[in-house]
Amino acid sequence: MWTRAELKSNAKDFLRRHYWKSFLIALVIAVTGGNEYMMQNGGGGGRSGHRGGSGIGVELGEVFSGGGSPVPTNWLFEKIGFSTIVFITLGMFIGGIAVFMAFRILVGAPLDVGGRTFFLRGLSEEPDVGDLAWVFRSKHYLNVVKVMFLRGLYNLLWTLLLVIPGVIKHYEYRMVPYILAEDPSLNADAAIGKSREITEGHKWAMFVLDLSFLGWYILGGLMLGIGVFFVHPYYEATYVQLYDTLRGGSPEELELVEEAAW
Repeated sequence: MWTRAELKSNAKDFLRRHYWKSFLIALVIAVTGGNEYMMQNGGGGGRSGHRGGSGIGVELGEVFSGGGSPVPTNWLFEKIGFSTIVFITLGMFIGGIAVFMAFRILVGAPLDVGGRTFFLRGLSEEPDVGDLAWVFRSKHYLNVVKVMFLRGLYNLLWTLLLVIPGVIKHYEYRMVPYILAEDPSLNADAAIGKSREITEGHKWAMFVLDLSFLGWYILGGLMLGIGVFFVHPYYEATYVQLYDTLRGGSPEELELVEEAAW
């Protein structure tokens, strides 16, 4: 049975040797949406100005008047129509989400698997930053994208059904990126099934492991939010130690990474 202290100790040893490489890899994983513990920090209050109590009719002379008399924003609604503005805004919002999702699926997911390859290779040899992009160079790109998409879809559907089952399934599917890093030819059923198998009986301990990083992420968030990016390498290095423990620590399987990458 593994312990958090042991995993984190091994992770620290790994980072002493490969911290800046790990920082770069973890940063890419986080930015592209693959970090499992990526904390969303929203904020910012909107500022509303009042000029003579005009409200929605605030004057935008510098925008519309061309140097002449000011034109109220009501002019925009009268000329275009409120419903049209709402439609355009909604369309831009949906379009933005579609672009983000396409990027996450087609680019973020392969980088997610490639990043885990870096950490896996580091268990037995010198890791290479180039591992980050190996999926794009391999014949398994479409399969990796498909499996990662289905993994995310299943997680979403379970979460929409009920929150608690969604959390449980999150931990059941947690090791799919590592499994694909070792064998990218596996289909979704096989990869998810193997992840469920090796995480059986460990989901609560994995949840507690995640909670143990909460303080670090809060501290990082207080540092203008930048500090969280320095926590990611620690988190990723710890989780690869966990995966190595759960799979039995068989270094022979790492040969599959080499074959898949080249």
